[in-house]
Amino acid sequence: MSITLSGPPWTAVIAAKTLKRKPLSIHFQQQPVVLFRSDDRVAALLDRCPHRGAQLSTGKICGTSLQCPYHGWQFDISGHQTGFPGVPATGKCPAFSVKAFEAMEEGGLIWLREQVPGADSAKRFLPEVHHSHTCFTVTTSINAKLVDVAENFLDALHTHLIHPGIVRSRNRQRHACDVSVTQVEDGYQALYVETKQQSGLVSRLFGQHIRHSIGRIRHPGIVEIEYHSDNGIELSVVIYLRQETEQCCQLIVRNYFRRRMIPGWLQQAVLAPFLYLTLKQDKHILESSALHLSRYPDFQPIISRYDVMRPYIEKALKGQIDDTYERLQLML
Repeated sequence: MSITLSGPPWTAVIAAKTLKRKPLSIHFQQQPVVLFRSDDRVAALLDRCPHRGAQLSTGKICGTSLQCPYHGWQFDISGHQTGFPGVPATGKCPAFSVKAFEAMEEGGLIWLREQVPGADSAKRFLPEVHHSHTCFTVTTSINAKLVDVAENFLDALHTHLIHPGIVRSRNRQRHACDVSVTQVEDGYQALYVETKQQSGLVSRLFGQHIRHSIGRIRHPGIVEIEYHSDNGIELSVVIYLRQETEQCCQLIVRNYFRRRMIPGWLQQAVLAPFLYLTLKQDKHILESSALHLSRYPDFQPIISRYDVMRPYIEKALKGQIDDTYERLQLML
């Protein structure tokens, strides 16, 4: 059975704490968008005044409306014009508008999607550990394509060389790992069961009881990496991906770890440096590869059977979900 996810999906665009009193400019689906707060709501409009094209994000909040910095036109959260300076009191304000997007704040994130009449009430994805685990969030960008960034985080075979000593050791003999790929409601997942414990430092600190791990891709661009013990999920990394421009991908990286006897801030202080370092290493290899390939636009990558998740990432990003069950073995 094959299904294609339809309707505009919700996309996490920024951490909610990033949006303060001033309007904020971002790109969403190759469009300039201005985010702003109006009373207790979040609004998103096309960041271009329909009058002379000025950036609305450089304007200011006036009551519950956003004022253009050029001629002072004002727009409410629905994009309807509410103010037209210069019109006499006896005159009629023209009915102009600017494109609006659906916007929502939930789970410490700002979510957007296109406004489509009759669109279903699609859920905004938050992991099952969102309320049970300690979490800290990192935002960054990587100058590479979203599909390549997603594959990097779900690819186990690069960890020996890119993250030596942190995730896995470069010099230790590899061991067998059984991999099972199946579909989930809005994507695909790979279950990894290794015959030995991972050899890296992070595993020694946090993974001594890990029994298996899961890598998951969800539509429209959400990566999950989970480490499971007999007690459940010990560590979960959820990465919300968004293609900011053709060659730049924005990431919201949320790191969840099980609450223990020691304070959460101390757990974060121990874990964060390793996660920052692995992220920096991934960013370097992705950006250097993308820069190199920019000189060779005809390059076509080889996708082998052992590039486990790449075909499923490509399908998930398109919203194509097929019944799937694939098994293979890797040496990790």
